[in-house]
Amino acid sequence: MGYCDTQHCRFWFGGVGDNFFALTPLRSWFLMILGLGVSMSTWYQIGYEPEQRAVTHNGSFWFVMFVTSMMTVIVAQNVWVFMTSWEMMTITSFFLVVSHPDRRGVIPAGFVYLVMSQVSALCILLGLLLMGTHLHSMNFSEWYQGGANLPPHIKLEIFSLLATGFAIKSGIVPFHIWLPRAHPVAPAPVSSLMSGVMLKLGVFGIIQFVLIDLGPLYKGTAFTLLAFGAMSGLLGVLYALMERDLKTFLAYSSIENMGIIFLGLGTMALGIDTHHPLWVSLGLLASLLHTLNHAIFKTQLFLAAGAVEKHTQTLDIDHLGGLQRTIPVIATGFLVGSLAISGIPPFNGFISEWITLRGLLEITQHRPGFTAIFFMTIALIMVLTAGLALLGFVQAFGVTFLGHPRTKQPQHELPKAMTWPIGILAGMALSLGIYPNPLFGMMLRTDPRLRLAVPFSVTHSLQAPVIAGMLTLVIGFLVIISRPWDVTIRSQWACGRESEPSMQWTSASFTKAVRTTFALIYRPHRRLERIGPYARDFPEKLVYKGGTTPLWERYIYGPGYRWLWMLSRYSTKIQAGPVRLYLTYLLATIGLMLWFVR
Repeated sequence: MGYCDTQHCRFWFGGVGDNFFALTPLRSWFLMILGLGVSMSTWYQIGYEPEQRAVTHNGSFWFVMFVTSMMTVIVAQNVWVFMTSWEMMTITSFFLVVSHPDRRGVIPAGFVYLVMSQVSALCILLGLLLMGTHLHSMNFSEWYQGGANLPPHIKLEIFSLLATGFAIKSGIVPFHIWLPRAHPVAPAPVSSLMSGVMLKLGVFGIIQFVLIDLGPLYKGTAFTLLAFGAMSGLLGVLYALMERDLKTFLAYSSIENMGIIFLGLGTMALGIDTHHPLWVSLGLLASLLHTLNHAIFKTQLFLAAGAVEKHTQTLDIDHLGGLQRTIPVIATGFLVGSLAISGIPPFNGFISEWITLRGLLEITQHRPGFTAIFFMTIALIMVLTAGLALLGFVQAFGVTFLGHPRTKQPQHELPKAMTWPIGILAGMALSLGIYPNPLFGMMLRTDPRLRLAVPFSVTHSLQAPVIAGMLTLVIGFLVIISRPWDVTIRSQWACGRESEPSMQWTSASFTKAVRTTFALIYRPHRRLERIGPYARDFPEKLVYKGGTTPLWERYIYGPGYRWLWMLSRYSTKIQAGPVRLYLTYLLATIGLMLWFVR
């Protein structure tokens, strides 16, 4: 039972009297993304081998509950339903992440994810309760009109709590440490749902509760979103370049793309704060469109990575190579996804990243002084991030699918159920890149109360015939200058020696220039091991090992973990003791409580 109008549909249980669920245009957009990700992942799951399948026996229950909880989070209409569904989403995804507990690193990764998710849920709960307390209602339908009239200091407190909670769930630096741990160890269908859909619920929360319900805020909040977005984009792609594991690389890439989405949110926030509809339109278009685009190509890439793992039983790209000859459909799908996520036209990633950059430059042109310098800096960081992302995916595709196999790996046949979803997502990435215009009106109607219109500068410059014509000319020009009809196959030259697969470029050699250039951020460490009975003077073998330690683990989470561990060791001394000592603690606690409430 329920009722609908032009802006929303509400449903309730007869006799209860309070609204539990509602469907608005904004929520419909995120439900569409959820439906797309679930349908492709479920279809792909059919081809998974039983021993690799995440949704078998008890896992099928957790998978269904995970999908149901995400859907309920989107349509929840009060704090109780929202937080109950949010916690259900966390618990079910945790059990899916640790569905292979016998594998190395799965349980620790799952617990890191669970702890960070609980911190996120606590911040969100405190923020929603604070807002509901001051608005005297826990029903979301009553928050829009009253939220804008809250005192500025209360708005700032709510913003701090909600933005922190949703940023943790979205994997924004420096709250992202769970993401490159949990996504790689989860099965491919689960990883695709977590990265393609679950991360976007943090974006949904910020748009719904922070930007729309709270209304204009202190301008520094927009700069905060932009700063964290730029930092996440740049650091996410920099650390992605250092990864050898294909799914870990894609996980860091998700951090980068969530940073780009936050750039759109920051543009929208500044437009709301300054009452500038054009900036609100550009920011909302950029964030929502990149949310959809990232769901498409990141789902596609994680499913392709799962196919590579099933085909070769490894995800270490330095052990792979030449897979385009054994799994050409997967290679083509991964190539399309790489081009789309790198922002290469005519694929969908280019459109949303271009609108994001357009919004940043639009503000730069109309705001003087510090604001113009700040936004120009953010725009330059975004351009650098896009270039590094292209380099990273050239590395990932080239090392994995081109050349020759670096080691002998088992090659298992892939069922068609695993290839069809990847092909369909590749077609969608190309289609939305050529003709995205029908989506613009849908996105700006996500909340009719904002009364937004599609900027003419966007629609005019994204005409499908123009893009298709330019694409045809570029492809024709490349074919002519490459002259494929004159290609002659010759044997490889290896300085007079017989060529070996080990002579091919590895991921480390491909990104050495980046590692050297950004050494201040990476802080690389190197170690040379001497092996043999007389290793000091006459080593039989020299082994070179190197790597990087992320800044946040070295300076934030590492010291914090050691401090908490030391505190827990001291707390065990308090726990162990006679009963009279516990009674003393109890009396002291009661005394302190009476002192504060007197």
